[in-house]
Amino acid sequence: MLKLFFDLRDLFRAPRLAFSLQRMWIQLVGLSVGFVGYLVFTYAGFLTAGFDLAGSWARYGLCPCFFATGETFPWYSWILAAVAILFLLFVFLIANTAVARATYMLAKGNNFYTWRESYAFAFRKAGSVLLTPVSLAVLIGMVIVGALILGLLGKIPYAGELGISLFTAVWFFAALLLFFFAVILLVSIILVPSIIATTDEDAFEAVFQTFSLTWSQPWRLVIYEGVITLLSLFAMGLFAFAAKEAFIIMNALLSSFMGGDYINLMTNGQAMVQSWLLMIQNVVQSIYGDATPWIYFRHEFIPIPASELPLTVVISSYLYGLSLLFIMGWVLSYGVSTFTAGNTLLYVILRKKKDDENLLERVDKEEEEEEEETEGEAGTEGEEKAPEDEKSESEE
Repeated sequence: MLKLFFDLRDLFRAPRLAFSLQRMWIQLVGLSVGFVGYLVFTYAGFLTAGFDLAGSWARYGLCPCFFATGETFPWYSWILAAVAILFLLFVFLIANTAVARATYMLAKGNNFYTWRESYAFAFRKAGSVLLTPVSLAVLIGMVIVGALILGLLGKIPYAGELGISLFTAVWFFAALLLFFFAVILLVSIILVPSIIATTDEDAFEAVFQTFSLTWSQPWRLVIYEGVITLLSLFAMGLFAFAAKEAFIIMNALLSSFMGGDYINLMTNGQAMVQSWLLMIQNVVQSIYGDATPWIYFRHEFIPIPASELPLTVVISSYLYGLSLLFIMGWVLSYGVSTFTAGNTLLYVILRKKKDDENLLERVDKEEEEEEEETEGEAGTEGEEKAPEDEKSESEE
């Protein structure tokens, strides 16, 4: 079992807990499935709006976003865009639950908890994980609808204006409550996977714990989340730096032996990935600033026309580009896994401070079921051996 201080120092264990093929693989699977679904629904939205698929791909690549286009879209295209975002968010929450569960079991000393078991737990708890933010969003929606109705009533001549102004203080506190609910919704999206993974409870418990944490531990929540975010960005940047240096070494060694063919496929592969991720360049730059060239593309790659290259080199450049994307996915998954592991530790720490309960010592429902199954198998084996012992005694 992991020995914790139950304070800020424990959060610095997150990068180490997340640096595991198991946790990164769990996160990578979730990110890949969610991102593919996002791409499908988003480009479907472009198509329904009358945009050309080839032109849209050339412009946005792997980073399509309705909000970044500056274009106008019909309502049905916006519905597809909303479905894309919700699909990505829901898959992200499921994957984070699996990562949080694997981290939690490792912290408890269970080193044999597999990634399949983590996803089995996450899918079993999918309803609770998804229902928590959805219920809060519905609550916020009901408050907004109530405000719209009041706004319509306020259009009634004389009485409406006087009634609205008379209860200004009431409307202010209602707006303040709406802001609090919005904060709760944000906290739930961040912490619900960790709450469900460490307690094995339902959506009602997750909602209750989200309200309780936000109300009783607001400053620790803000400070701890800030530390976790910085740790995640630092860990991801460090891993990205190591991965880029490894690629530089690999390219130098292979190009020295293969010569021009490898240089051509390498250049075209990196040019393709760079064009596919063109929209994300500014995001990376805004996060890492002057350190961006150490972890991302340092300069622009100019592709060589396919007509000037052998077919095998053209195909190899695509394979190289896909491999580069795969490695970048691992880097991203490490950063997100660090964030999830940090939030798992955060909830264990705050639960100890809030309720004086060490969740690492708790036996949850899944563990109880496993113990019962083990005891049942042991009892069955004992019953099978008993008749054999009686038979041997009678023979004697």
